[in-house]
Amino acid sequence: MQTDGVPLTADLMDQLQNAYAIFNVIGDVAGHLTILSGCEINGTLVNPGIVVINGDVLFFEGGTIYQTVFIHQEDIYKTFKNQVSKILIEKKTVKFGDSTTVYNWADFVRIDTLKQIKEALALKANQSDLDAALADIAILKMKTAPIVNGGVILPFRKPASEIPAGWKECTDTTGKMLIHCDPNDVDFSTLGATVGNKTVTLVKNNLPNLNTSFGVIQPYDGTPSGGGFDGGGNQWRNKTITINPGGNSEPVNVVNPAKIVNFIEPNFQ
Repeated sequence: MQTDGVPLTADLMDQLQNAYAIFNVIGDVAGHLTILSGCEINGTLVNPGIVVINGDVLFFEGGTIYQTVFIHQEDIYKTFKNQVSKILIEKKTVKFGDSTTVYNWADFVRIDTLKQIKEALALKANQSDLDAALADIAILKMKTAPIVNGGVILPFRKPASEIPAGWKECTDTTGKMLIHCDPNDVDFSTLGATVGNKTVTLVKNNLPNLNTSFGVIQPYDGTPSGGGFDGGGNQWRNKTITINPGGNSEPVNVVNPAKIVNFIEPNFQ
């Protein structure tokens, strides 16, 4: 704007182009397929704005929404000093439509302002909060490791049809109680084995070792089973007495008082 004009030379134009290249770095900061400004949607129309494609900051013409956009390049020719027409300006704009190379309009993302980013960051956890949360997560991972590894079953007091997602019914424990494995007891030393019975039938060896004795004296009737006279002239004979225990040999139910539930186990990794 000086009074004597400006000496517009190729060197000056090169400086201007370098300055624009520095400004264009904002495209690299924003990222590919981002909206820097404008491009508001009004019904089926999109307002003009500024977008970034492959690091280039470009003007977007807007218009009726279409699924793809493309970069339209207009080459502006000027006649040089040697009277040869050459491309002086490459004018690039983004338009809705189809071309050899297109970009999906749905993939464009609007960039938040620095103020919006700052306000959002203020609501985020700081490093101290993050460290505390990570420590809690580490403890939770240790506590839940048996569940994640699939080595735990839990009692579930609702029907199998209501088992929550990520869990399934543990079928190999149906009708069974759980006993801690004891490597020093042969009956309970095999992990995963099924032991015991719901009922037991008593045999002679299970009865108490009790002696019952009583005497029986009956008059002698001359049978050959034995007998005779005692010293006082009384006659007697031997006789076997059978006692009927009165039972039916039915199995004894040995189930302790229990609550019937479903057992569930993890069904996720």
